[in-house]
Amino acid sequence: MAQHVVGLALGGIGGFNAHDAGVLKAAYDVGVKPDVISCTSGAIFWTYQFLTDPEGIPAEVQRQADAVRGVNALSVAAFGYPKIFAPATRQYWARWMTPWNPFSVKEYLDRLLPAQVYEPTRTTADFAAMADAFVATDIPVLFNAYAIAQGRELLFSNPAGLEFLGVKPNDQRAHYALGSELVTQYRPIDAKAVETALWLVLYGFEHTYQGEVTIDGAYRRQVILSELTNCERIYVVKPQPTAWAGAAPANYFDVQDFNTEMWFNSSYTSERSALHHSDRERKEGDYTPVEEITMDRPLGFFNYFVERMKTYTDGYDKAKEIFERDRRLMTPLARV
Repeated sequence: MAQHVVGLALGGIGGFNAHDAGVLKAAYDVGVKPDVISCTSGAIFWTYQFLTDPEGIPAEVQRQADAVRGVNALSVAAFGYPKIFAPATRQYWARWMTPWNPFSVKEYLDRLLPAQVYEPTRTTADFAAMADAFVATDIPVLFNAYAIAQGRELLFSNPAGLEFLGVKPNDQRAHYALGSELVTQYRPIDAKAVETALWLVLYGFEHTYQGEVTIDGAYRRQVILSELTNCERIYVVKPQPTAWAGAAPANYFDVQDFNTEMWFNSSYTSERSALHHSDRERKEGDYTPVEEITMDRPLGFFNYFVERMKTYTDGYDKAKEIFERDRRLMTPLARV
């Protein structure tokens, strides 16, 4: 292990996962390797790309950006995002064909405006390839999902991650403040784990993982930080800014953007509190340095639906400057 244990906490968020991709490519180009990576939602895919084909990251961002040919979110809503999701048209009409038993206003609304808007189009082979790469790497990798009925977070870890955390599969830990009211359960990574960790709420709630309805863990905890308390330095890749710089929201879409950013920032604040709680158990003044690599402007509602090269470039430029400055603190990346 490096002299300084460095953690990289990647927060996934809509069309801003290109920001995570830029940070990871910057680490590769500077020649440094995180000692542990936590990631959520779309950042899971970019972590996989970093582990398997880091030089191909810019081309993959460009491919995803070109896949929607520069069109706006309305086109994505109508036709989906190639190789990621498609409109759940078949499922929509199948609900109308199901006999009413009995008729009710709720049942009518369930059919007219169902929870499932899209269906994922990634394949079982895609999930298996990601899982295999995570299991094979010596870098601890952590990502999450959320079991909605039990209010329990599932924290998936590869073998190196379980060792880093000092836990075994199915171990549980209570929240540092709420105790057993909020429990995290640790699970090994496999293809099903990757699938459930990428299950967006707009895919509906009929999907289960080991008998439980589970969704993408970013809805519960966008940045996984409290598990990184053993790190001596943590870089947090949080696409949304902490403050709302610029004009105040003036229309419906601005408000939705504002709500989303505040929602993710609230869970992040809880994570920072957990980190400081752990720090208080150390000697006085021995606090874990945390550096945020983030955006400096409101994201914009319609940008959540498409990846953009500018988002990638912004993340890359900021991270490259930081990693070059801190190169001596980080583990050199062994190139094949």
